[in-house]
Amino acid sequence: METSLDPLDDVEELRRTRAPDEDALIDGVHILTTVLLIAALVSSVNLPFGEAALNLLLGSGFAVLYFYGTALLPEWREPTALAWLFSLTMLWVLAMMISPVGIYLVFTLFFLYLRVMDDIRGVVAVIAATLASVFTQVPNGLTVGGVMGPAVSAGVVLAIHYAFRTLIRISREREELIAQLINTRTQLAETERAAGVAAERQRLAHEIHDTVAQGLSSIQMLLHSADRDLEKLGLSPEQLAGPTRFIDLARTTARDNLSEARAMIAALTPASLQETSLEAALERMAAGFAAAGELTIDVGVEGAVRQLPMRTEAALLRIAQGAVGNVAKHAAASRCRVTVTYEPDEVRLDVVDNGRGFDPATVQERPAGLGHVGLDAMRQRAAEQGGVLEVEATPGYGTAVSVAIPLPEDAAETTTLEPETSNEEGA
Repeated sequence: METSLDPLDDVEELRRTRAPDEDALIDGVHILTTVLLIAALVSSVNLPFGEAALNLLLGSGFAVLYFYGTALLPEWREPTALAWLFSLTMLWVLAMMISPVGIYLVFTLFFLYLRVMDDIRGVVAVIAATLASVFTQVPNGLTVGGVMGPAVSAGVVLAIHYAFRTLIRISREREELIAQLINTRTQLAETERAAGVAAERQRLAHEIHDTVAQGLSSIQMLLHSADRDLEKLGLSPEQLAGPTRFIDLARTTARDNLSEARAMIAALTPASLQETSLEAALERMAAGFAAAGELTIDVGVEGAVRQLPMRTEAALLRIAQGAVGNVAKHAAASRCRVTVTYEPDEVRLDVVDNGRGFDPATVQERPAGLGHVGLDAMRQRAAEQGGVLEVEATPGYGTAVSVAIPLPEDAAETTTLEPETSNEEGA
């Protein structure tokens, strides 16, 4: 999810975006404002005719401006909202001068200040309005209640606003976490399914290779031997014509079926690695990331290269994709090095960059799903192969991701599914 880099933009977005939990607070403010406006208008009966008319005009103007503005507030930019809020404040000041009951409209303004200016400006505005409501009482005699009333009200409103903002923030973080968890679960499910399909395709390819293809190739070799032994019997061409014809037909049939078996093996071999080696697949992945940004990615291989089990190669490729993807998106690096090292008993993948680095301890302390799902996924992939993933990073000095996967004893004997060749026909 994209976030703004400007704090003022975040404030503006928060003001214009209303969470469901905030609806209850806004509805409560509407009800409170309606009650206060009714009380202010009713107080006109105790005023002289001219003041009563002015009080009715100010109260009606405040009501129209308030309800009109609150309906359009989510669509307004901040300058328009501030102008609307300033107009309400001026009407409130004039109403206080006409009727003492008008002072209570400050409750509404408290909530509006904090809603429109959801930062330190809103708190300052609440304090300023509190002082204004207190000073207007000075000509008629200032009392403890006259001071405590606005002050306590301001404190209560600030506490309510803080509580609601905290609940809204927690709710949004929970929604974001749930969305990330769902995406992660979906990705893991797709990964597991793809890994299962790849493993089954590889198993079938090996089964066909080790049974059908090898059997057909052996049949061709046996037929070749039978043909050679017939020639040693010293039979006449007429006597050899019949057996030789059947042998040739059997060899042709075996050759055709062997070609079909090899086609099936090629089709079942996982597409990501069927036509290239692990190094070539890594180079192709690196070229894609390098083309997407200003990043130079080198791929190197050390040790005696050999064919690995398909699941191991697929895991190394996916881990490399995740690590290089993190470099491209987060590291602000200019160079990255991907190295595959073949050891007798293990294979190791190292991804090193010269980016800005980070504090692994800080990332590890975050709840799962908030910023390091990629590392967790890479660790899980390594663990599924019996390996261990380590991350070394220092802020300002780059990052190194290393994974070591042990290899079974027969891994060195694992070979690519190359076509067999017979002594005669390249079967």
